[in-house]
Amino acid sequence: MPKQAKIEPVHIAKEDWIRVQDPPKGVVEGHQYGVNCVVIRYSVDAIGEGPNLHVHPYDEIFHILEGRAEFTVGAKKFIAEEGAVVIGPANVPHAYKNLGPGRLDSVDVHLNSEWIQYDLPRQGEKLSAPELV
Repeated sequence: MPKQAKIEPVHIAKEDWIRVQDPPKGVVEGHQYGVNCVVIRYSVDAIGEGPNLHVHPYDEIFHILEGRAEFTVGAKKFIAEEGAVVIGPANVPHAYKNLGPGRLDSVDVHLNSEWIQYDLPRQGEKLSAPELV
C-alpha cells in the first residue's frame, strides 16, 4: 500500500510564477508548498549570456528546453543541446552560457526547498541573474 501524501495538490498558473517578459524567467520555491525543490525557468536570447560561476549547497538538475549551452561544472566543460539533462553536484562551482544561434531556454530544478546561491564571478563579471532574485 502506498504511503499517504504529506502535501496537497497545487496548480500554479503561468502568470503566477513566470514574469511577463520575453525571454521568460521565473522561480517557484518549494518551501511554500511543502516540497523539497526549487524550479527556475531561465531563458536568454543574447549569445554568451547566462548565469555566472556560482555554487549551491545541494544538487541541481538542468533541462535544456531550447538552444545550446556551454556548461562549466567543476573542472569539466561540455555543450548541452535541446533535450539534454545536466546534473550539477552540490558544492561544485558551475556556470552556463548561451552558444546560440537563438534563444537558450532551460528549466533548472534545485533539490532544496529554498534557493541558496553563492556567486563566484570571475574578474569583470557581474553577479548572476539579479533579475530573478
